[in-house]
Amino acid sequence: MEDGNVSHPVESIAVIGAGTMGNGIAQVAAAAGYRVILRDLDRDALARGVQAIERNLAKGIQLAKLTEADRDATLQRLRGTTSLAETTNAD
Repeated sequence: MEDGNVSHPVESIAVIGAGTMGNGIAQVAAAAGYRVILRDLDRDALARGVQAIERNLAKGIQLAKLTEADRDATLQRLRGTTSLAETTNAD
């Protein structure tokens, strides 16, 4: 590149906020193969966000839109935290 920047592929994504939009973005990114760090200030809000993702994936299995293996792989790529510092290494 002419400007001296070195590009690298995106492998991990930090999503700040586990509410409706945040957990949806985290789910789509994890399903697409990215490692996702989902961060919220509050442990309860974080837990609700992760539970929403789990419900959405369960519904996808019921509707035959994804397999249990897809669900498991998606959840493996997802990590929740309340620490902003844990998001600093995301791409």
